[in-house]
Amino acid sequence: MDNDFVLLTEKEAMWAGILEEVLKDNGIEYAAIPVFGAGLALKAGMQERFRIFVPADRMPEAEELLHELFSADETRPFQE
Repeated sequence: MDNDFVLLTEKEAMWAGILEEVLKDNGIEYAAIPVFGAGLALKAGMQERFRIFVPADRMPEAEELLHELFSADETRPFQE
């Protein structure tokens, strides 16, 4: 199986944190990478955003969890 990490979505920090907990609770590894970096976010007054990556072989399960959490969204990778 492919163990490369692929982009699941990008969310603001609060929503990313919720998604991280759900992924962890379901045994799905993930990496949360800041988009702007804390310094830039503070200086520019932007809300920090995170790109959430999951192993390619767990993507279908992760997408299902994402859809359940954010069903009002269409859960496109860069949508907020």
